[in-house]
Amino acid sequence: MLFNAPNRRITAPRALALGVAATLCLGVIAAAPVAADPLETGLLHHFKLDETTGTVIANSGSAGAAANATLVNPEKADLTGKGVRFNPDGYATSLDGAYVRLPNNLTAGLTNFTIDYEVWIDPANVGDHQIWSLGSKSGSCDVATGALGSIFASNTQRYRVAAGSSNVQQNRVRLQEGVWKHVTYTQAANSGGTTWTGTLYIDGVQHAQVTNIATPPSVNAAGTNCNYLARSQTPANYSFKGTLADFRVYDWALSAVDAATQTELSNDAGVEADAAAIDLGLTSAIVDNIELPKLGTEAGSTITWSSSNSSVANVVVPPAVNSARKVPVTAVITRPAVGEPDATAILTATLRKGVDSQTVRQIPITVKAVFGDQSSVDRDALDLELYDTENVRGNITLPSVGEFGSTITWESTSDLVSHTGEVTRPSYGHAEVEATLTATVAKGSAQVTKDFDIVIKPLPREEEKERYFLGYFKGEGLSDGEQIMFATSNGNTALDWTGLTGGTPSLVSQLGDQGLRDPHIVRSPDGDTFYMIATDLNWYDQGGYAINDTQYIEVFESNDLVNWTPQRHVKVAPDNAGNAFAPESLWVEETGEYAVFWAQSMWDDPINRTGQGNAQMWYNTTRDFQTFSEPKVWQNPAPLSRIDTTAIKVGEYYYRVTKNEAGNSGSDIFSEKHTDFLDSNINNWQLVAPALGRTTWQSNAGYEGPVIFEANPGDTACPGQFYLWGDRYTNGGGYQAACQANIEAPTWDAKTITMTNAGVQRPRHGTVIPITLREWNSIRGIPNTDVATTTELSVAPQVGEGAETDATATVAATDGYEAGGQVRFSVGSWSETAYLVDGEASVTLPTDLVAGEYELTAEFLGFEILEASEDSAALEVIAAPVDLVDRVSGTNRYDTAVQISQQAYPDGADIVFVANGTNYPDALSAGPAAAFSGGPLLLVAPDAVPEIVTQEIARLGADHIVVVGGTPSVSAAAYNHLDSLEGTIERIAGADRYETSRLIAQNVFGEAGAPVAYVSTGTNFPDALTGGAAAGSQDAPVILVNGAATDLDSATSALLDELEVGTIKVLGSTASVSAGIYADLQAVASTERLAGANRYETARAINADAYESAERVLLTTGTNFPDALAGSAWAGAAGVPLFVVQPTCVPQGVLDDIEALGATHVTLLGGEPSLSSSVALLASCTP
Repeated sequence: MLFNAPNRRITAPRALALGVAATLCLGVIAAAPVAADPLETGLLHHFKLDETTGTVIANSGSAGAAANATLVNPEKADLTGKGVRFNPDGYATSLDGAYVRLPNNLTAGLTNFTIDYEVWIDPANVGDHQIWSLGSKSGSCDVATGALGSIFASNTQRYRVAAGSSNVQQNRVRLQEGVWKHVTYTQAANSGGTTWTGTLYIDGVQHAQVTNIATPPSVNAAGTNCNYLARSQTPANYSFKGTLADFRVYDWALSAVDAATQTELSNDAGVEADAAAIDLGLTSAIVDNIELPKLGTEAGSTITWSSSNSSVANVVVPPAVNSARKVPVTAVITRPAVGEPDATAILTATLRKGVDSQTVRQIPITVKAVFGDQSSVDRDALDLELYDTENVRGNITLPSVGEFGSTITWESTSDLVSHTGEVTRPSYGHAEVEATLTATVAKGSAQVTKDFDIVIKPLPREEEKERYFLGYFKGEGLSDGEQIMFATSNGNTALDWTGLTGGTPSLVSQLGDQGLRDPHIVRSPDGDTFYMIATDLNWYDQGGYAINDTQYIEVFESNDLVNWTPQRHVKVAPDNAGNAFAPESLWVEETGEYAVFWAQSMWDDPINRTGQGNAQMWYNTTRDFQTFSEPKVWQNPAPLSRIDTTAIKVGEYYYRVTKNEAGNSGSDIFSEKHTDFLDSNINNWQLVAPALGRTTWQSNAGYEGPVIFEANPGDTACPGQFYLWGDRYTNGGGYQAACQANIEAPTWDAKTITMTNAGVQRPRHGTVIPITLREWNSIRGIPNTDVATTTELSVAPQVGEGAETDATATVAATDGYEAGGQVRFSVGSWSETAYLVDGEASVTLPTDLVAGEYELTAEFLGFEILEASEDSAALEVIAAPVDLVDRVSGTNRYDTAVQISQQAYPDGADIVFVANGTNYPDALSAGPAAAFSGGPLLLVAPDAVPEIVTQEIARLGADHIVVVGGTPSVSAAAYNHLDSLEGTIERIAGADRYETSRLIAQNVFGEAGAPVAYVSTGTNFPDALTGGAAAGSQDAPVILVNGAATDLDSATSALLDELEVGTIKVLGSTASVSAGIYADLQAVASTERLAGANRYETARAINADAYESAERVLLTTGTNFPDALAGSAWAGAAGVPLFVVQPTCVPQGVLDDIEALGATHVTLLGGEPSLSSSVALLASCTP
């Protein structure tokens, strides 16, 4: 009935049934008389448990409705119609969970009885529990005292029926969980009537028997008042997790034949269900060995296998010894050679359950021939999968080689994912990013592609760690002790803890050995993924660790430490290893992946699984705890043993703390360090502290399972220090704690751990990780409050009509941590949304705002826990005095010169001048010389040529480079670098700035002559900057003099004569160029002084003399020179004036001149540090 079979048959005993069948075969038409069915005779209580609603559990036995039962706490049970499933969603004590209260005196007056039922035990069932119990108490059933006797069934450590002090059981043989089993328990009086024989049948086969039970079926002469299904006689025990169906109580003891007959129908249905459930994968295209199941997954039938063709599929059965009981049955596959036909075979599964229920399932398989290139590519592409593509939160494992030899290369539609799987996640508060990864699978000439759509999640919010989270197990001496427990710290200390579940497990293993020990939790580098791995071991049920032949670890994932993915049973160790224990993991920055490491032993006899070698530490690597590299030896101190390594990175060193396995109190934990975490040569690791446990805590105890971690900022117990925990497994005790500021200290300061509501006084081997206060609240079920924010808007108060202007909003969270999300900027009918980056969001305001006054608003829209906020600012759009204001700037002075060169000479230039960018004298004369020669002026550092300058020279295609200044200005190394470029090179240099200036004028203007020459002081730059642009416009040189001198030097006088200068323009007042020099110049040629009250007015005078009109003008700061050096050369070549202005405004006189010149285009030279946004608005310095 539990496998969609008909109801239990009403039949005679097996011998009589055979007789009836024989009569029918002889053709007798009349029905033979059938004796009354003994399996219905004496059926005192029959609880079919087939209800679908309500709390009444009907009794269809002879006791009738007066003996109906009651479902208690029904909200914790599922009435399936085929049984009652108890406590499927959680754990509870006997009193708090769902259970059925059976009528009192259920077996009163009985001297023999049978209890018979179907049971499905939840794989998550754990701890001390009772599947059913009949008890007598002198007082309340809800207290532990007053017990007067009981009979109950339990699957704790072994399946047993306990009648008083007698246990009917096989030692440490539990009933298989997750499958349906039929259980029959009989208790028959022995001769004399004072003792009983209890017999336990599983699926109709005798499982155990005890012949001297003293507790009668009636339990107590006074009767029973505490009778239950799924509840224990001990209130503190767990409620049973599982399903019960068809619960029967007979007033007589069924015989072995009866017990077999009783289960015949369910066994028959069970083998059929198990046969149908066998799944061997893609049987039409077998390419690897097949692991064949030994037990059915629905009803626990035993399965044996045979093959029709052992040359294709050879069934290999492990030795029938207890040590090899976990070794799977394997069909070893032999593939035909390339080009040969595929091979076929039939694998036959014979399933047996109970006394004689049996069925056969034949599974045809096709074994593919060894692949050629195209088939290899097709199969590798078919098998290629990526994990959790809708939730990418870290680097992705992108295989580079397929199982069948294909090479796999990857491309991504997003630059957030590299071709090798490194992921750069969007910032906190930004949108998730969708991308497509394309794998090209190729071998020889064969090739296919396969696409994977992925979603890259944004980064989490960064918050300081203020609490701690602990994962641990309680110990192997407790029935629920080898499952995962969680606790959180009480405050910012790792010494005071409260358990999360009152001592009951938070996670229970349902796979492997169904134990979870040594949990280790690692937080991903980005902070929002937690991976937990644990040992697959249940010592309590198995009776020790030495027989644990496992190569597996148990894996869980979480994004919040509250909700965990289903358990994954992951093989990490090689086939010939056992005891893969105490796994841990660490993010290795150098490789961008996690190292997973564990202890294991290698079998001396891997066939019979005997003879454990020394314990070693092995490792593999993973990015996602789904795909692991091949295991490798990490620490092998043969013939000695090591286990239980933990690790931490501090500075450039990785520190690992490991147990030296020396036996009981001889074992201790020691520390080592290395810069290469995965170095497997143990001699390359530097010993730091040889005996941490015995020097820190008790000197005669054994320690294992170390934990080491750095204290949180603000930790109240060990501020600014590291924590070290050691699991004292001898002398009792569990974890001991200590602290030290120096991680290399040989002895640490011992501390005391306090555990509340945690199931044990001290936890056993586990892990501690720091967590944020918000994470701590979520784990404890405490509501988190949202976080207020402030928004501050920054924008220039005035914007020129048609000008581009940026507005910036700065958003801060009041808790001091990161702000992320979007800000909506609005002005008039325009709005635009921008994401925060490092707490700021910026937009460019629309250029179509007409002149007038506006209010600009910045609204932070809120994000997740961050509340919305806003700010506003007045904005005045003023009518633009010119049609266009733009800016030419670079990341630095060298880049700015390059940007100017690209504006001035977009199609290249034959010549380029190069000058020192950290000082101005050489470049002042070089600017007009470059303009006259038809090339730009570029700047270099004194001892190096920036790469952007090299690239610009190449873009220009210049075939001649002129370096101005001596080696103090442009070093030999810089010159040699320029010399290595295409074309010729020359250096123009004198003994000082004045001679260099004269040589530039002589070399460049000497052949053509110069009707006009500009003379400027060489001790300051403003006058010569504007003068250089004017000079360049008139094919005139700028000659520097020592303006403080009383008379003109003879060399300059001679140069002016040589150039046949007819007009001399002196730049600046007598404070710049003395009256004596001016008088001497008048003797050489017609001389005019261009000067104003300050540098800005002097620039106006120079430009007024040189230009009557100009469509374009250049503006540069008058307080520094770098941006204008190259700009002066550009202005000269373009024939446009260059004005110097203040960094934050434009002198009104300059604005008047721009209007008078008729200029419609103004270009700013340099970024906002040089010329502010107000200058871009042409804001006047005069209110």
